[in-house]
Amino acid sequence: MPPRKRKTWIIYPEYFDKRLSRKQGRRVPRELSVGSPNVEEINRILESYKIPNRIENHKHHPATWYEKRGRVLLSKQNVPKQTFLKKLSEKIKDERAS
Repeated sequence: MPPRKRKTWIIYPEYFDKRLSRKQGRRVPRELSVGSPNVEEINRILESYKIPNRIENHKHHPATWYEKRGRVLLSKQNVPKQTFLKKLSEKIKDERAS
């Protein structure tokens, strides 16, 4: 049976959390990460770029199963996911700075 190819990306706030280690779920460099990101921030930035997405508040990241911080689902983009996450993290930092 061939491996299943997912048509969506799942983005957890933990990917951008400065307090977490890579092992705990952070996916961007610490200098690009922020403290206590949330799905509403991610959603707001994606909507400003007209990227359709869906929030699932009742879900949790596997490494932090005890915290239900939610997740955002969106269709795959034309760039690698890691590149997309870094750009999204920069936008979160810029939004917080202004």
